[in-house]
Amino acid sequence: MGILLFVLTVMDLIKTTFSSNGGGKITNAVSKGVWKLFFAASGKNGKSGLLSYAGPAVLISVLLVWIIGLWSGLFLMLLSDKNSIVNSSTLAVTTPLEKLYYAGFTLSTLGVGDYKATTDAWRIITSLAAFSGLAFITASITYFVPVLSAVGLQSKLSLYISGMGKTPQQLLLNSWNGKDFSNFFDNVSDLCQMLMQHTMNHHSYPVIHYFHNNQVKLAIAPAIVLLDEAYHLLKHTTAKDELKMEMLQTSLDTYLETMQESFLKNATAHSNAPTPDLAQLQKQGLLTESTEQVKRVFQQEQKDRRQLLTALLEKDGWSWEQVYSSGG
Repeated sequence: MGILLFVLTVMDLIKTTFSSNGGGKITNAVSKGVWKLFFAASGKNGKSGLLSYAGPAVLISVLLVWIIGLWSGLFLMLLSDKNSIVNSSTLAVTTPLEKLYYAGFTLSTLGVGDYKATTDAWRIITSLAAFSGLAFITASITYFVPVLSAVGLQSKLSLYISGMGKTPQQLLLNSWNGKDFSNFFDNVSDLCQMLMQHTMNHHSYPVIHYFHNNQVKLAIAPAIVLLDEAYHLLKHTTAKDELKMEMLQTSLDTYLETMQESFLKNATAHSNAPTPDLAQLQKQGLLTESTEQVKRVFQQEQKDRRQLLTALLEKDGWSWEQVYSSGG
């Protein structure tokens, strides 16, 4: 049991910290469990300050689980042999509590020396455990650095999008210069680059999904939904840059596919997506189709996609009110 627990912990740690394909099963289970506790305690309200602590709590919980797993695994191995460890001075057989203490300072590489292994086999196991503690606990702590960097990019992307407009309609109106949407398309390359990087970060560091910002302008879910809605409105306007539109569609589709595979499996939307108000766009003469045709596309052709967007919002404690906050 000790060997099994130790190996499972090491495998999960390696999968999470050294792989670019997501976290291990133990890490994912702990992350989801901690998030659910915070989400329930906050009343599923994205504006709750309590959710801001969910991400750090997830990281600390995962680190503790790894330490406990390695420590417990080595302790169980030592416990399997009554004479595995003795007191260095008296050579007295150690108690289970003393073996637990020995396992702890071995993994932490403190090298206290008041207890010692009795045979060559236990000395080798002690050495391997010490190297494992040095390598894996150090790796788990350094894992925090790229995670926090990815969280910073997430907030930057959210602020970038929300700074272009508070609603999808406002984003388009702000970008219209009287002739085309060049003000928007000039920023599409940067948007796509940040969005694709954010998507790849989700593959490498899934725990960033649980870093929540209770300020709407810095929250990633409303920002992505706002951008997606703006993109689909833009499809029904004049003067489109087809290349930039294709880039944006690919970036958004890839992100939503990642969310659906990782965090929105079997997710059910508990509300319906609103039909966007097209009055301002129609007044400016930006639509190439009638408002009835555009609304029908959003209500029917985009129904499944918008249900996914609704689930994305709800899973993070938000609603469509944060996307169409200005009556859009």
